[in-house]
Amino acid sequence: MSEDGRTARDVLLGLMKTCRNLGVSFYRYLDDRPRVPGAMPIPLLPDLVRQAATPT
Repeated sequence: MSEDGRTARDVLLGLMKTCRNLGVSFYRYLDDRPRVPGAMPIPLLPDLVRQAATPT
């Protein structure tokens, strides 16, 4: 595997783990990024992280 391939794998695995920790479907998050017309948008990942870090 090339260095670029390892980097891409690590980025996607990190994103998958973050989505799992936040209770967001990884595949739904990926599907929502292109902005599907008429679909309910998922907030940007940094916003989800901040929201999860805010005490309730």
